[in-house]
Amino acid sequence: MVHQRIRVRRARESDLSTIARFAQALAQLHVGFDARRFVMPPRGEADFADFFRAELARADTVLLVGELDSRSAGYAFVRIEPPSLEDLRGAVAWLHDIYVDPQSRSAGVGRQLIEAAKEAARALGSHSLMVGVSPHNAAAWHVFERSGMRPTMVEMRLELDA
Repeated sequence: MVHQRIRVRRARESDLSTIARFAQALAQLHVGFDARRFVMPPRGEADFADFFRAELARADTVLLVGELDSRSAGYAFVRIEPPSLEDLRGAVAWLHDIYVDPQSRSAGVGRQLIEAAKEAARALGSHSLMVGVSPHNAAAWHVFERSGMRPTMVEMRLELDA
């Protein structure tokens, strides 16, 4: 049996094309869950690359890359969000994105990315980490729950033009 080595590290500028490809795949997954709720950026991977290039420069953001046997296998995007009276919460770290390439799933990359996201949240000064998950993504729900997360809110939507 070959033991695969998992490493999680902070992203670099040289990772942006891979992260953009992963982000595009994550967006397509969400559009597949609910095309009326989620939208694709007009320039696809180029928009994601531009977005994450700007995020790399922010002090309140941590962008992580998960590697499996020295090959990029996924990413996570954590950012501190300011307090929100609308959401009735204080400042908190949000795990905005987490994605593992399908060929690397079930190897522990997602679990390691979540652990690294928790550490990033602590390093950014947060006492908690929040994540949004589609109700159609049972696999992600289970991974998040196994990592100690609990549901706190459910987003609902009504299409007014229907």
